[in-house]
Amino acid sequence: MRNINIKRLLAVLTVLCILLVPFFAVQAAQDTTDTSKDLEYIRSIMDMIKDKHKGEVTDKQLLEGALKGMFGSMDKYTTYFSIDEANGFMDSVEGKFKGIGVTLSKIGDYVTVEQVFAQSPAEKAGIGVGDRIVSVDGRNAVGNPIESVTKYIKGKKDVKISLQIIKNGDTKPVAINLQKDDVKVNPVTYEIKDNIGYIKLDMFSKNADEFIIKALNDMDEKGVKNIVLDLRDNPGGELDQAVALAEKFIPEGLITKLQYQSKDYVNKEYYSHLKNPKYKLAVLVSGGSASASEVFAGAVKDSRAGTLIGTKTYGKAKVQVMIPLLTPEAYAKYEKQLNVKLVNGYDLYNKFNINPPMNEIIGWTKITVGEYTTPKGNMIDQKGIMPDIETADPDKVKDISLGSLTKLKKQFVFSSKDEGSDVYAAKKLLIVQGYDIDNLDTVMDEKTVAAVMKFQSGNGLYAYGDLDLTTQQLMNEKIQKILDDSDKQYKRAVEFLTGN
Repeated sequence: MRNINIKRLLAVLTVLCILLVPFFAVQAAQDTTDTSKDLEYIRSIMDMIKDKHKGEVTDKQLLEGALKGMFGSMDKYTTYFSIDEANGFMDSVEGKFKGIGVTLSKIGDYVTVEQVFAQSPAEKAGIGVGDRIVSVDGRNAVGNPIESVTKYIKGKKDVKISLQIIKNGDTKPVAINLQKDDVKVNPVTYEIKDNIGYIKLDMFSKNADEFIIKALNDMDEKGVKNIVLDLRDNPGGELDQAVALAEKFIPEGLITKLQYQSKDYVNKEYYSHLKNPKYKLAVLVSGGSASASEVFAGAVKDSRAGTLIGTKTYGKAKVQVMIPLLTPEAYAKYEKQLNVKLVNGYDLYNKFNINPPMNEIIGWTKITVGEYTTPKGNMIDQKGIMPDIETADPDKVKDISLGSLTKLKKQFVFSSKDEGSDVYAAKKLLIVQGYDIDNLDTVMDEKTVAAVMKFQSGNGLYAYGDLDLTTQQLMNEKIQKILDDSDKQYKRAVEFLTGN
């Protein structure tokens, strides 16, 4: 894909910001350049829309539409985000969400706590798994859907809320007051099996290194030296997190090299200073392993720090940054104040030490600014990285990857119309095993109850349709067997590590 000329792009954005708010239009009619003609043309399009369109339309709507179109016209990774979209995207990359730190199920009439995140406001307030929510800020929660309760406990940081909760095992509600905050999401799961450490990293979010360190510390304490690192379907994330992971496995030398288009960014090389790697490493990759995952995988392959096992990776060597864009009003304000034309909010801060308030930011762009190469100088964009040991992905049944099955947590009994993540996990298994399920969601609908009854009857259990704990245990045993049989990539990794 082509490189992006940042200077030219910013110039176009500056012009566009001037154009779409009539008050800020300058004497473009006196300018005979091609840019002036483009401005007049786009201005005429805007005027035509306002004249002909039946319905409400604002300058901001048209401006944001133009920005989405402009940023969407380049490579497929560059895009424009509204403020809300940008906040959601950055929260996902940072590995957090705003709220009290729980996930919920619907058990009978009650919205019930299914999971409590570590160090969250809910955990600090003493909320536990199985607690039932009676009300949120005086709003009744009994008999209401999960969505109507969730929308009040998620949202803006530092907002105080009051809950009435029936603690698990109690009958009378108690009041709990707490304050919403950023809640960390752990992207790492791990286990030690037969002296082999297995680490699954879902995403290179901002807190990935923190949880990777905890996993490796646990393995060090138990003397584990053989590691399977699972990056399958990991879409990437923050480059610094990929480098931090590489520094734990890659021997002393180059990890990756970044090259930028704009002089605003300095080309950079990242190095590992690890003298004596202490792990024997197998890395699982797939067609969904992309970007930061490929930075790590490329370093492993080129340095021979480990062995890649699986299928060819996605092939994304582009680097993006998030840039806040000034509103037309802010653009005009700082042009008058500083005698400069800027749309990049970071430029305003870096060059003039002015931090624009949020009401002066119209939105953000996630824009491709550079590309990276592997330690040996390989450009893997649109090519991907071939594993050292090519092994097929787990099979699919009715579009469900057998490797994506997850065990039920066995916390609650689910009856008709109940909702929860365990219901979703059970539905996936039932579909894979050929039972008739309409919707792959979290609801115990009629079809699911009927399928559970058939599952129970066919496996020597009392068939009454409730997803009870005995049924869940049997489902987990079947899920484990499917995972063991279908995950040829993990099996191959174990063979490699043990020399079998």
